[in-house]
Order: sequence, then C-alpha cells, then structure tokens
Amino acid sequence: MPTPRSPPPITAAESAPMTAREPMSSVDRAWLMMDDPTNPMVINGFWIFKEMLAYEDVLAVLEARLLIHERFRQRVVQRRGPFRTRAYWETDPQFAPRAHVGRVLLPPPGDRRTLNDTMARLLTVPLDLERPLWAFTLIQGYQGGSVFFGRIHHCIGDGAALVRVLLSLADLSAEGEWRAPDGPPQQKLPLHPLTGAAGRRGAAIPQEGGKKGGKPAALLSLAARGAGLAGRFAATLAKLALMRTDDKTAFKGDVGVGKAVAWSEGIPLDDVKFVKNRMGATVNDVLVAAMAGALRQYVEARGGDPEGKEIRAMVPVDIRGPEDTKLTNRFALVYLPLPIGIAAPVDRLYETKRHMDAIKRSPEALVTYRVIAGLGVVSDKIARRVRAYYADKVSVVLTNVPGPPQRLYFAGKALDTIVFWVPQSGSIGVGISIFSYGGQVNVGLITDRGLAPDPDTIIAAFEAEFDSLLCLARAGDGGASLTGVTARKAGLGAP
Repeated sequence: MPTPRSPPPITAAESAPMTAREPMSSVDRAWLMMDDPTNPMVINGFWIFKEMLAYEDVLAVLEARLLIHERFRQRVVQRRGPFRTRAYWETDPQFAPRAHVGRVLLPPPGDRRTLNDTMARLLTVPLDLERPLWAFTLIQGYQGGSVFFGRIHHCIGDGAALVRVLLSLADLSAEGEWRAPDGPPQQKLPLHPLTGAAGRRGAAIPQEGGKKGGKPAALLSLAARGAGLAGRFAATLAKLALMRTDDKTAFKGDVGVGKAVAWSEGIPLDDVKFVKNRMGATVNDVLVAAMAGALRQYVEARGGDPEGKEIRAMVPVDIRGPEDTKLTNRFALVYLPLPIGIAAPVDRLYETKRHMDAIKRSPEALVTYRVIAGLGVVSDKIARRVRAYYADKVSVVLTNVPGPPQRLYFAGKALDTIVFWVPQSGSIGVGISIFSYGGQVNVGLITDRGLAPDPDTIIAAFEAEFDSLLCLARAGDGGASLTGVTARKAGLGAP
C-alpha cells in the first residue's frame, strides 16, 4: 500500500478542476477539526477470519457494496475565508479503490502480539487528506487465516452509521451473492438501526447504536418545540464549563504518536446477562464496572493510589431517530465517572449503575451536541481550544456499539470476531470500545504508548474482574462453579 503523504493544512488546490461539491455539515466538520497528529480522529477496527480471504474477492465486495455510498468516493475540500474555513465533500477525480486497500503478510510467528503490533503501526499512519478518508488492509497469516483491518475518519460518520454500512458488506450465509454486478446482493444486511442483543431495552449506558439511554432524541425534540429545558440546559452547561480537571493517574499526561492496542477474549453474552439479572443491573453496568476495576488494578500496579478516586470517561450518545440512517454524525457526548476508588466489585458495580442512571436523566447530551455543532462554524483556533479544554477533564473515551446477534459471512468466509478501537481527542490517552456480535462481547482497548504501553495487562485484569462478578453471582445462585473467561483460559469449568 502506498505510503500516505503528510496532510497539508488546506486540501485541494484552487487550480484543481471544479466538480460537484456538497457542503459538509457543521457537526461533521467539527470532527474533522478534532484531528491531531498525536490523536487522529479515525475509527479503527478489524474482522478476524479463520480462513484465508482472497484480495480480489475483498476488492470485489467493496466495489459492489461500499462504493455505492458516494461518501467513500469523495475527498474533503477546505477553503479558507476571512473568518473561518469552509469544508466540502467533492468526488475525487483520481479515485482508485486499490489505492485504499492494501495487503500485508504477518511476520512470524503470526500470533496475537505480532498482529497487535502490526495494527498499532498501521493505525498511526495519517490518512491522506487529498483522497477519500478511509483505508483497509488485508492482513494474511494470522493463525492460518486472515484479518481485515479498516480505518475510517470520524467526519464520514459516527459508530452507529459506520457499523450499519460495514455490516452491509456481510451476508447471512457463505452463499451470499456478493459478486452480483447488476443489483444489490440478495442476502446483504439492510441499512436499518441495529437491534443487537447488547442494544435491547434495559441497557443503561448511552450507545452509538440500538436503544438510546436517556432518550436524547426526545430531548432534542423538546428543545426544538421550545419546551422548558432552558434552566436545566443552562445549569448543565455551567456544570460542564466548571468541571475540574480529572484526577491525576497513570492515564493522564502528555500523549504521543505511538499507540498500543489489545482486545479481550469473547465473553458469552449469556454470562453477562446472568450477572446483571442477579445483581439488578444492566449488561452495560456490568461491563463498565469490570473495566473500572481493571483500570484500578493498573493504577495500583503502576504505584498509584486509586482509593477514593474517580476518573471520567467521555461517552458517545446516539441521538438518531429510528428511521435516520444517513451516513453522518448524529451523536453527542456525556461524561461518566468511573469509580476506580472502590475496591469491592459489587459496590463498584452499584456505584457505576448510579452514575449511569444519572446520565439517563440528564440533558447533558443535548448540551454537548449543541456545543459540537457550534465548533463546526467557529474558527479552527477557537475550536481547538475548546476541544483541549474539555479533553483535559477526562481520562478515557468509552463507547458501546451493539452488533448483530447472528453470525455473518464476508466474501464467502465466516466472520469469527469483530473488534474496534474508538479514537481519542486532544490529550486523552485511553480508548475503550465494547462490541457485541454473535452472542459474544469483545472489548477493544487502545492506549498511548507513553502512558500505558501494556494494554494487554488491562484487558487481562478486565477479564478477571468480570469473572469475579460472575463468581459472586453464581455463588448467590447456589454456588455453581465459575465458567468465565479466566476459567476457560485455564481449562477449568464448563466449556
């Protein structure tokens, strides 16, 4: 794959031939402006296949299904005005799919560490702003199969929109007619809001797909009708403006270009549901509480004292209506305290639940969505200052995108695992991504290499923390044996 050029400050020279242009929305432009050399605003993810994919088959699927969306043929054009820069989408006159789809052979021994190191290198390469802002790499040789690694700039769309687009590349069976040139594949997944198991009614954390915690779309509707939210809006805006800097831990500090990545073993969704039912919580309460415990362990291992501390996570909130499938950004941000200062797993779970329930009742999503939209119409300098101010208030970005409950196929091969890594903004050094697929939950973790160079230890701690909750839940259910992630790795418990 060609090495991308360093992005210039303004793209598309004035001398270039004029083509049809589409103004970029203020929200999409805000995410474009959040790009930083140390934290590109790019969503990264990968699919694992136990069989080898063929490059030409992959290219054929992308041409037939991805490139029907005009946005993936368009580049960003920016024109500087007297007060601010305006951004447009413009069809790339030299667009070539092969320039966006690379292939590499994983070096020996072809294990998880080698794969993670390879992807960590790929995700630090800047996307070329003179081209459409996406790239895929077919990585061959991972445990005898393939990995399909993708990178898409956040200005193209949010997690919910991009998941719908990417899953439309897949089929419900190996015989899906993905090569059909004269029409859409007959078995491809439709572009409608996902209804994955992790997004069903009862989830407490706001998600980028599925049900919406706290119904922020309803808040937007109320605001549009002039309902009496002005007081709460002003109070919330004041609270955000006066929010103190996050507690100093191993996760706060100067960030650099280098990143490290890790991901969990698949956790059976039925196990997570068992814990949440026994504890009177939600699926997301359980998973986030386990991650808070893992972050606590990491702080302790680095010589810090987490007692009594909380760190904040920036959490995306989907504000789409049920029929809104446009490829754009339709989400806001809320701030979730993670109770790393609580040692007892159950106490930490209930404190996590308390914070999540508070998010559902707050108009915070409405406020931040308005702020983000405003950033897209002010000068770049002001927007970057605001971004830096709010990024300093948090340590982690945490996102949850529910996927389909059924197993899928891509280019005729079974899709075994789906993982993604959420981008971080400004000085944030940790990104946590939860994704459910085929009855399993995987957690992806990306960290700044200078702050937390060993995210695999956090993932191991997360798995152990979840197993602790599962063990406590089973003990309360009659003392059944532990069958969690740690037990499976050790060859213990039920398969």
